[in-house]
Amino acid sequence: MKIDVAFLPKDVNKPDISDTICIILDIFRATTSIVTAMANGCKTIIPVSNIDEAYSVARQMESALFAGERQSIRIEGFDFGNSPFEFSTDKVKDQTIIMTTTNGTIAITSTEEAYLTLIGSFINAKAVCHQANEYGKDIMIVCAGTDQLFSLEDALCAGLLISILNEEADLIMTDSAQGAWMMYNGAKKSIVEIASNSRNGKRLYDIGNKTDIEYCLQSNIVNVVPRYSEGRITLAAKE
Repeated sequence: MKIDVAFLPKDVNKPDISDTICIILDIFRATTSIVTAMANGCKTIIPVSNIDEAYSVARQMESALFAGERQSIRIEGFDFGNSPFEFSTDKVKDQTIIMTTTNGTIAITSTEEAYLTLIGSFINAKAVCHQANEYGKDIMIVCAGTDQLFSLEDALCAGLLISILNEEADLIMTDSAQGAWMMYNGAKKSIVEIASNSRNGKRLYDIGNKTDIEYCLQSNIVNVVPRYSEGRITLAAKE
């Protein structure tokens, strides 16, 4: 099984992913919040690229909630921002949420042509790896990055996923996969400290979201795997 890492969505070679399992990572905070929302009973999340598209999609539905941020700040008039703590059971259970974020939702929709797209994070690392491995296909981990630039926290999580997958199957790693794996193994004893000093970690700290940082960097605290298909995120069926 080959495993590859795209450190940015623009690095995804779309014609070559039709038989590939893609795992999307946007650790601070879109994919962590999506996993949390689905774990708390959210029915569906519809990722869109911008605010206008969010309102356009909503007009075609009976009811929906809005989630989104720009530069880590909740979009004015939206029900949720991008903090995982906002997506509590009492607010999201059985709900449909339309979501637009600066980077994460763009990364998700960049894999439309994939065989299957799963939503990953530190918090569901083992679960998403197990689900991806069940298909016996090549895997590409897609990091959302930030404003089309490399994000350290995404790369570290990619390395964790590769470490887990390497225990379950014989992997052929591309150079970028080896790089992420080596990066994670060099940092794993100090993940919180190192990721907190990333650009996004510092931004969250500066706006008073230290608890978000700590939550997003916990490993394997939920056992759900969201799946993106036909424009919607729902819970993946267990293979």
